[in-house]
Amino acid sequence: MNMKKILSTLLVLLVLCSALVWMIGCNPTDDPVVPPSTDDGNGDDNVELNIIDDKYRNWYEIFVHSFYDTNNDGIGDLNGVTAKLDYVKEMGFNGIWLMPIHPSPTYHKYDVTDYYDIDPDYGTLDDFKTLITEAHKRGIRVIIDLVFNHSSDQHPWFKEACNYIRTNGAPGGKYGDFYNFSTTGGGKYTAVSGTAYSYESQFWSGMPDLNLNSENMRAEMVNIMDYWLTEYDVDGFRLDAVTSYYTGYVDKNVEFLSWLNTEAKKIKEDAYIVGEAWVGDDYTINRYYESGVDSFFLFTGAQATGNIATLVKQCDGNGLGEWLERLQSTYGEDAILAPFLGNHDTMRPGSFMPGEDNLKMAAGVLSMMNGGTFVYYGEEIGMISKGGNNSDPAKRIAMKWQAKNIYSGCCYLPPENTAWDESSYYYPSVEEQQADVNSILNYYKQAMELRNRFPAIARGRLEHHPVADNDYVCVITKTYQNEKITIVFNMDTFEQSVNINLASIGGDTFAGGLYAVGGKCSYENGVLEMPPQSIAIFI
Repeated sequence: MNMKKILSTLLVLLVLCSALVWMIGCNPTDDPVVPPSTDDGNGDDNVELNIIDDKYRNWYEIFVHSFYDTNNDGIGDLNGVTAKLDYVKEMGFNGIWLMPIHPSPTYHKYDVTDYYDIDPDYGTLDDFKTLITEAHKRGIRVIIDLVFNHSSDQHPWFKEACNYIRTNGAPGGKYGDFYNFSTTGGGKYTAVSGTAYSYESQFWSGMPDLNLNSENMRAEMVNIMDYWLTEYDVDGFRLDAVTSYYTGYVDKNVEFLSWLNTEAKKIKEDAYIVGEAWVGDDYTINRYYESGVDSFFLFTGAQATGNIATLVKQCDGNGLGEWLERLQSTYGEDAILAPFLGNHDTMRPGSFMPGEDNLKMAAGVLSMMNGGTFVYYGEEIGMISKGGNNSDPAKRIAMKWQAKNIYSGCCYLPPENTAWDESSYYYPSVEEQQADVNSILNYYKQAMELRNRFPAIARGRLEHHPVADNDYVCVITKTYQNEKITIVFNMDTFEQSVNINLASIGGDTFAGGLYAVGGKCSYENGVLEMPPQSIAIFI
């Protein structure tokens, strides 16, 4: 055999041996090396997914303005979202929440001037229809922000209602009962200039509150929901500021939400509704589930002081198990929890989690939770709030797709649409992180892949199995239909060895894992060895 053939044979053998090592999982007799960060770095195209077409999804929140620009005006657009649908799918997200897309005088668009159209900065209704069609082709559902607490003071409804008061001396006309006008006013009321009347404005004068008691207003709301659910085939809504519908009155808020949820599902039975009930205790959030709305964001788990960040920082495995069990007992099995780390109103995880390892571990804990997880665009690359600033624009900076400052698709920073610089971004771009198996992006990708492989992660009945004399390790089992999995968390920043009989709990065959630091895992003779800040799934 000549030298060329010998080298070729050796190369083939080397590839085969590498593939064999790669494919072996942790089991009672093997001690395989697990690639750093995730099982396979960039995901394994040969992994069998088991994605169920229901409301338990991996949601990706997008602020269109800052996502991807296709017409070179520096403002992201709907066509930019369409252009990145393959990226969304490859990352393992199968749902998108679009922040407000309706015409508005502000960059954030939470003050709507037309509930039946698309803001020109973002594109056209045809662009939106294309986005929905292309998303559905990829198995991605799309929900849109529905702002029913208030409109813009530039909305034709409000302008006509105020002009009627100026002309006639009292509310009336077609839109007179669309808003809450009063002659007594109060701290949260703004004067209608030239009249004795003022209008409710819980947020600010540019956002007059809608009168949710008005039958005419409610009929208009049904028309709006029907328009988007039927004519444009959206898959549901994210409801803004539900605690402000009737400020200070939970029962009235729940009653209105019950009506809205019923009307939406008369139009589209499987519409997914998620509400923003920004309160700091699970008891109050749970009261809102009495409305029948599918989900409410789990604020108790989010942000710098939320349970996820706190437990990761404290390396508290036992506390994690207790908290997850407590969530299950508080909310029951019918509620579809909506856990998240950060969003457009909060500091980004990259800003409040100290170090890349902790940031990954927080994402890992989130990914193993029941319900439908929500990830804010750029969270998967560790984007931070600009300059550590707590302002809303600082939390909504441009997505960093490539390394260079200026590139095709680059968005300006809101609200003045100013150019951004590299100092606003602590971690590398999407392009750079895609090429790095140890990156935050590839950690998120593998985390979403695990959720798509094991339906029990999002849907399973949870049981916590405390580990004697070890508060760093959390062991839980989840059972869904015929599937039962065991999830082991090593919350410690050091190696952990723990004596545990996984077979007696629910399985001892390694099926996947997440590794914030890297390393290897092994399970032999009842002893499980895990690298720092790692998560392992056994079946």
